[in-house]
Amino acid sequence: MRLPILALALSLPAAAMAQDAMMSVTYACANDRVLQASFINAGDQSFAVIFEAGALVPMQIAESASGARYLSADEGLELWTKGPEATLTLLGENETVLYRDCAEVPVEASEETSAG
Repeated sequence: MRLPILALALSLPAAAMAQDAMMSVTYACANDRVLQASFINAGDQSFAVIFEAGALVPMQIAESASGARYLSADEGLELWTKGPEATLTLLGENETVLYRDCAEVPVEASEETSAG
């Protein structure tokens, strides 16, 4: 998953790259589910990329009262983060929380899990 995300980050304008940052986070969620997200700050824009339903889903930051809220291009998915917590919701008429009660896994623990 990291290679396509890296390609996305490398496609950003070179002048903005000096201020840019990328961070990948693993969240442990309810029902033993795992959510992986990469966050990209490019100048004055912020993006998230998640892996959901077998596909990479790019998301762009959206207005929020608290925390950080990201929407997919079709506005069908919403990722909401606040501190070390996250929620992923399928928006629409039958709004459904796909990942709930997600807590950021410390880097050491997530590396042990992926090496395991």
